[in-house]
Amino acid sequence: MHGSQEKSASPYPVLAAALEQIPGVCGVYLFKDANGRVLYVGKAVNLKNRVGSYLKNDKQGPKTGLMLKKASRVDFLLTATEREALILERNFIKEHRPRFNVMLRDDKNFLCLRLDLGEEYPGLRFVRRFAADGALYFGPYSSAGMARETLKVMKRAFGVRTCKERRLMARSRPCLEFQVQQCLGPCAGQVSSEDYRRAVAEAVMFLKGRGRNLLKRLKAEMDQAAAGMDFEKAAVIRDRVQAIRETLERQDMARPSFKDQDVVGLAAGEGRALVLVLLVRAGLVTGSREYYFPEAPPAEELLQGFVKQYYSEGRPLPDEILLPRDIPDRRLLAEVLSEQKGGPVHLAAASRGERGRLLTLAGDNARAAWERRRPARSPEEALTDLKARLRLPETPHRLECVDISTLQGSQSVGSLVSFTDGEPDKSGYRRFRIQGVAGQDDFAMLAEVARRHYGKPGQARPDLLVVDGGRGQLAAALEALKEAGGEPFPVAALAKEVEKAGQRVRDRVFLPGRKNPLFLPANSPGLLLLMRLRDEAHRFAISYHRKRARQELLTSELRQIPGMGPVRLKRLLQHFPNLEALKNATVEEMAAVPGFSRKVAEALKERLAKD
Repeated sequence: MHGSQEKSASPYPVLAAALEQIPGVCGVYLFKDANGRVLYVGKAVNLKNRVGSYLKNDKQGPKTGLMLKKASRVDFLLTATEREALILERNFIKEHRPRFNVMLRDDKNFLCLRLDLGEEYPGLRFVRRFAADGALYFGPYSSAGMARETLKVMKRAFGVRTCKERRLMARSRPCLEFQVQQCLGPCAGQVSSEDYRRAVAEAVMFLKGRGRNLLKRLKAEMDQAAAGMDFEKAAVIRDRVQAIRETLERQDMARPSFKDQDVVGLAAGEGRALVLVLLVRAGLVTGSREYYFPEAPPAEELLQGFVKQYYSEGRPLPDEILLPRDIPDRRLLAEVLSEQKGGPVHLAAASRGERGRLLTLAGDNARAAWERRRPARSPEEALTDLKARLRLPETPHRLECVDISTLQGSQSVGSLVSFTDGEPDKSGYRRFRIQGVAGQDDFAMLAEVARRHYGKPGQARPDLLVVDGGRGQLAAALEALKEAGGEPFPVAALAKEVEKAGQRVRDRVFLPGRKNPLFLPANSPGLLLLMRLRDEAHRFAISYHRKRARQELLTSELRQIPGMGPVRLKRLLQHFPNLEALKNATVEEMAAVPGFSRKVAEALKERLAKD
């Protein structure tokens, strides 16, 4: 490795001096600070031209300009080919994690499922590293929950073992997984090697996205078993069919191809960017992952740097990577990734047809995620936006929201929260225990809360009242306010995002006298404020509902203790603020409560210890 530290009359003297020693051949260059830390790693077909371009470009971005000011040394390493330079660049970035390179904040590998057919009884296991060891790898899964759900289906539908032992030790009795019908029990000889291998082959077929073909085959086998009077086998296949069908019904967004694809979406602007990777496995969209860059380089540089770092060693590679735009090293990267995978990896830039549709989907999701991370707007902007979009008579400085929480009509409560100038105003928060409604009637409960609160003499009115719900909740609130009397004021209902006929219907606003809901733009500051207000009302209602449910459960448990009447129970709950304090109390502390004897205190302590 070579370097330079000489100075010359130049805005960047270190860089100018280094150019005298850097040859015009292929290699990798490293900018370092005074302490020897690597600031930036790059590769070039012609090192002299590439490093020299930093001096010729008068319009350096702020990030690049800062890097050049901090650099006190430029080192370089020559390579025989551009391909070698690319590999070396990736390795250096992974090792040094330079501050000014495109770095992934969360580069932890996704969970995958590994199945080694070389084992006598192959088992499914979670891994985060891909190895070229001849085993089958499925995934990656964008969340641990999705991976666990897939494993649960594998156990329930196919009975494939998930224990960690590579070689099974013979057992006299099968494990618990067999007892609950989650494993075929090869360790205890409960299944023949051929039958187990057949179940593994079916599991592989399902994991490769051929679940519907598998269903047809299994139904034929089930019918054949039933016709042969082998009803036990038919019942096993029936349960397997049902588990597979339920899983397939949850897999929406199916694609006609069985390819594994990563579809990259990019949203950039205002000096920041977000890259989203849409995971398509065996023709099904299985999830996505976001990477946010608050200080982003130009889009082309960001995209190329991202691809180099995202597909590092140990991450399973798809058959195809779709990019929203072309990058300079696309063909070279395809060669390196194909060698890394041990099979072809195709990198395609923006295209039409099915690929174009997937790229549009990834781009839309990237833009939505980019908008969600937009720096917070001022409250004044949100309030002004609300006034304009809802056509309010004046800017709504005080907002209130009502929500209901109930569980099949039990422990029903209502909440009212207040925001002043876009921020929570805790002095205006109120909780209501529903008194006049029996059973589960959200409309009547909402009306009761509105009547009780706004029917009080001299109760201040908000500039806008928001109710959680749709047209029905809005009508109930308006009727209750009419009964409560007083000056009328603006009311709106905010309905949550729902899914209808396979289509997502986003949050919408219902207004009095308007038949159809109003859809505010997803990035509208007014809508974001309404959603925040609604979520706070929901949180406040849920917390009160849970508190009531816990109190009722505790009360019912304590009443079963001999000698624990209503008077003693009331005194106990007054003396100890919660169940935790009661559990930690000594017998002497319990006996000190007025009306308690040591015998009752000991019975109470014994009961709490059992619970």
